[in-house]
Amino acid sequence: MLTVDIWNGTDPGQAGYFHGSISPENARIMRSFLHSPLPLWILLILTACVTANPGLPSVATVEQPDPKILGVFEGMTPCNQDPRPLPEIPEDADCDQMIWKFTLYQDPSTGMPTTYELNAAFGISEQGTPGLTGGIPIVMQGKWAIVNGTKTDPDAVVYRLNPDIPEDSVSFVRISDDILHVLNQDGTLLVGNGAWSYTLYRTDNRTFPQITNAGAAPVPETPLVDPATPVRSSVLGIFDGRMPCHEIVFEFMGLAPYPRCVKIKMRLTLYQDTVTRQPGAYMLRGTSTIRTGTWTILRGTQWDRDATVYRLDSDELQNPVSFLKADDNHLFLLDRGLNPLVGNARFSYTLSRAIPAAR
Repeated sequence: MLTVDIWNGTDPGQAGYFHGSISPENARIMRSFLHSPLPLWILLILTACVTANPGLPSVATVEQPDPKILGVFEGMTPCNQDPRPLPEIPEDADCDQMIWKFTLYQDPSTGMPTTYELNAAFGISEQGTPGLTGGIPIVMQGKWAIVNGTKTDPDAVVYRLNPDIPEDSVSFVRISDDILHVLNQDGTLLVGNGAWSYTLYRTDNRTFPQITNAGAAPVPETPLVDPATPVRSSVLGIFDGRMPCHEIVFEFMGLAPYPRCVKIKMRLTLYQDTVTRQPGAYMLRGTSTIRTGTWTILRGTQWDRDATVYRLDSDELQNPVSFLKADDNHLFLLDRGLNPLVGNARFSYTLSRAIPAAR
């Protein structure tokens, strides 16, 4: 559940306090504070969708009891200056992070889209917390539709809010039933950074245990040193991300599960042969480990015969690790059955290209 805690003053411990949901009318009033001289502290606290001891996920699936609800999607994303993830965010707003939660409704008889409700907020991220400092809520309601096509995939399924109001519409490409990714106005996938991607996850059909005191990743005894670039190789791409603590992530990183693990940071460098342009080696760098191996390209999965999958192998791995290539800028971590892993409201299983390819 998305809640908004508001302190009207510079000292949260001494100021008036508000806690609860916000109507569209009040949200519009609150947005006017963005340019007001009055100080406003807004801390958004999400239901923490994180993992439990000993570092492996303890996530249970549940059935959505309301047939009118297609799904509730949540996530934390960057808030780029150009383009903004939502057209309602002013160009001159101080914004580096956005918190999303929206519900998609459907006709229970036909399954056709009907309406949506969006509760979001944008502002400056508060270090060490899942909230915002000086944030502003956005509440939107309206119609949504299912359309087809992104810039790179004409057959992609796209969920579009406000389809009849182009200047206010926002679109998401459907990666799976439980995974959406925010699209740019030109139909390309918005590119995240090392902290957050633009991937959102369905959360109403899963239960996530909470962790209030995150554990610390192990620290290497000596500084990490990157190996030299392999001979006759060039960099195809560098991809960054922070992933929830999953057994595949632990094995990939060469880490033993540790208590109260919330996220694991990684940077993946893919190399290609300078002559043939074929896949070659890879280097995976984390906070405390460096791993190397080779990668290959596979075509097709049981759910998409046209999917492009990057398979990473290493003598240090018991099983290969696979990523879905959504486009040149995004890799989605797959489970052993080559299904996209579902993250939580704070962290995703998406790696974003460090220097995005040209749109």
